[in-house]
Amino acid sequence: MPSTTIATSDHPVFKRFSRQQLVTRRRNIGYQTLVLQPTFPRAKRCKHCGRQFDSVWKEFQCHVCGLWVCQPCSYVLERERELQCITFMRSCVGCQPMLNKWLDPDLLAQFASSSWVVSCSKRQLSLNLSDILRMKECRRPALTVLKYLGRPVDPASPCVDTITEDEWVAATSEGSVGSPRHGSIVSNNAEETVVERVQHLVQQCFEVVIPEEPISDCLFAESNGSRLYPIHYDDPDEPPDAPVISSELERQAAIARYGLLTRSLNTPEIQLICNLAAQELECWAAFISIVSGDTQQFVASSPGTPCGEPNKRSQTFCSYALTSPLPYMIRDASLDIRFRNFDVVRGPANLVFYVGFPIVDESNNTMALLCVLDKKPRKNITTMQYSVAKRLAAVVSALWKELLVGMVKS
Repeated sequence: MPSTTIATSDHPVFKRFSRQQLVTRRRNIGYQTLVLQPTFPRAKRCKHCGRQFDSVWKEFQCHVCGLWVCQPCSYVLERERELQCITFMRSCVGCQPMLNKWLDPDLLAQFASSSWVVSCSKRQLSLNLSDILRMKECRRPALTVLKYLGRPVDPASPCVDTITEDEWVAATSEGSVGSPRHGSIVSNNAEETVVERVQHLVQQCFEVVIPEEPISDCLFAESNGSRLYPIHYDDPDEPPDAPVISSELERQAAIARYGLLTRSLNTPEIQLICNLAAQELECWAAFISIVSGDTQQFVASSPGTPCGEPNKRSQTFCSYALTSPLPYMIRDASLDIRFRNFDVVRGPANLVFYVGFPIVDESNNTMALLCVLDKKPRKNITTMQYSVAKRLAAVVSALWKELLVGMVKS
């Protein structure tokens, strides 16, 4: 990770930052997520010098790592989360060098002036679903997803397999989609033509209703620039330890109860949901991620994208997404001191954008995450993208709950 160059001389006068470097550093600090309110026990000694705190030697919290230090072992620095809005924070001597490193000053200014979510009602889900229905091998999974999205279709209908791709193309090119019909697809009606069947299915795609979330309800964890957990480093040039999850026991119990680690979850329906999520957010790929113990695993993914290999928990975005029940977004991992040393960020994969939506059990414990990744940073997503991704994560939850019911009955 390149660092700023502050001087070529060893004289103290020439070691000060220039005015422009100070502006860039405070924006870099503004991009970071800090511990602003302590939610864990205070330490008795300074993490650096070991001096014991007392009524004279006060303790101060480092807002970067969240640990307790004395005044001589810390600095007060400027922070600019929004342009021209400057506040102050404290950094310990161990964390300060990390704050003095940044990649792109112009990009930091753009993030400081951008909100996380913008209003936009445009969506691609219906168009993508209707396009997928053309392919015979994807038709039943697509109809299953349509059913869970609230449309009156029957994925088990025998007429689904009787329509060839050529007939589908011919039917959709003959004219506009006909008027919608109510009820499931039936093949008993001999008068029902191929064109009518195709048009009925396409019509169901475009009648999927996903209400657009108000921008005030499109919430992300840590979007206010604060977090509730400390971070522990052995080496500031390596990733920190994964944060501790308060609901870990409940999560693991839900994962075991649903049998998520003992069965194949990369089904055609889940693959399709991953593909729809990636297309909706216009990203490289989407995955279903499960974090258990010291590992994280992509158990399902967009078609053609490899999954199944375990990763170290401390090297994954999902371990941080689990710290909150809210969706989690990383706009540019290369700018975040927690993530910029991840192998997937600084390595050939170069994955810098991440958004994860929780997949929950009946008690709202997060079992897994529907996560979307890209190689390009994003300043924001739209309200409709947020709404669609949230709904797709809910569809995965519903599919798994149905599997659980089947397990109990058997």
